[in-house]
Amino acid sequence: MKTTITATGKLFKIGLRQVLRDGMLFAMLPAPFLTGVLFKFGIPLLDALLKRELSFSLEPWFGLIDGLLLYMTPLLLAMIPSFLLLEERDEGIADFYRITPAGGLAYYMARLGLPMLWAFACSIVVGALFTLTVVSPVVLVAACLICTAAGIIMALGISHFAKNRVEGLALSKLTGLSLLGLLAAWFVPAPYAWLFGVMPSYWLGVLLK
Repeated sequence: MKTTITATGKLFKIGLRQVLRDGMLFAMLPAPFLTGVLFKFGIPLLDALLKRELSFSLEPWFGLIDGLLLYMTPLLLAMIPSFLLLEERDEGIADFYRITPAGGLAYYMARLGLPMLWAFACSIVVGALFTLTVVSPVVLVAACLICTAAGIIMALGISHFAKNRVEGLALSKLTGLSLLGLLAAWFVPAPYAWLFGVMPSYWLGVLLK
């Protein structure tokens, strides 16, 4: 157990150095917070403009917008471990780790477990600071768990199906389709909405509706 923890820590530090050297991956670190600022201040301004010009308000959909923000946070951060896994697989580094004490559980904890634990913490902070509606702590934690699970699924899917980072980037854009569950929770009546229950975003929408 001690060996696994030590190996996990060393691999995590190596991965962190890789992220700091990679401009695209480094930019992903503050992206959820910048998005949160944009949502927190930009949406109310847009809402005020629509009210003045068109007598239309976005307020009934603030919960949906909060769901989008919470869902995006771990997905943005999940791109970091997914691209690290892709890069190390392409360079054969992952195969090397498999035959060392750093392989197996330690490797996936360093590349996926700890980063997604960080993504969960970031989701809590983003939700506490930038949501437009009042979300109770219990609902916020449950929503962030759902969103983090979706991020883990995305990271595993990209690292498994993509052959390189270019394909990984393309696949990450397709994950936008998973937002259909969130939209279904708001706009599709029961029992038809239950068809989207296989998507984590659907349950996020149910929580925040």
